[in-house]
Amino acid sequence: HYPATDIPQASRFLFQQNRVRMIVDCHATSVPVIQDDSLMQPLCLVGSTLRAPHGCHAQYMANMGSIASLAMAVIVNATGEEGTRGRNSTRLWGLVVCHHTSARSIPYPLRYAC
Repeated sequence: HYPATDIPQASRFLFQQNRVRMIVDCHATSVPVIQDDSLMQPLCLVGSTLRAPHGCHAQYMANMGSIASLAMAVIVNATGEEGTRGRNSTRLWGLVVCHHTSARSIPYPLRYAC
């Protein structure tokens, strides 16, 4: 059990949007994304479930001896005062997080089932 303060507000918001997050290998070299010059807005990878982890999260995983992880958000209906604010009257109740000591990939159909 971790207190809500252990998960940054930005991460909690992202888990409301993208309920499954997989890191195949936190030591893998990031692949640069080249944006077409004609695009007016910068490319946003917030919705990408396979984006590179932030450096601090990769370090956190390394400290645990973990290389791969799968995190699945547990979303519940908001009640009482919570129901009057927030996205679609739901809230992040918790996370199911799986770690492995070697690189692991879960096929898309299995991730989609989560």
